[in-house]
Amino acid sequence: TLAHLDAGAGSAAVQIYGGTKPVTVTTTPSGPLLVEIALTKPAGAITSNMLTLSQAADGLIVATGQATWARFVNGDGAVVMDADCSDMAGSAEVRLVSTQLYAGGDARLASAVIG
Repeated sequence: TLAHLDAGAGSAAVQIYGGTKPVTVTTTPSGPLLVEIALTKPAGAITSNMLTLSQAADGLIVATGQATWARFVNGDGAVVMDADCSDMAGSAEVRLVSTQLYAGGDARLASAVIG
């Protein structure tokens, strides 16, 4: 997964969406893109079979909404995987301080761990 995220000329990113997570990664999202958060290159580190992602910078929130799921794209924009999104009280792979996002604000990953 880490090698796939790091593929391509650019850096990988986490795209946070509202609405229902698609059944497959080839399905176009039906909900709005709320924010894209750029990851570092390499996108993270593997420890004890867990990939902990690290962000390069906060993302500018482009639409107001409730964050429900995340799509990971590599440096070429190819979809790597989809994951659930929650606040810190939840147990999703991608966690934000709050899942309620407001356009014009900044978003930061509180935690992004894939195992």
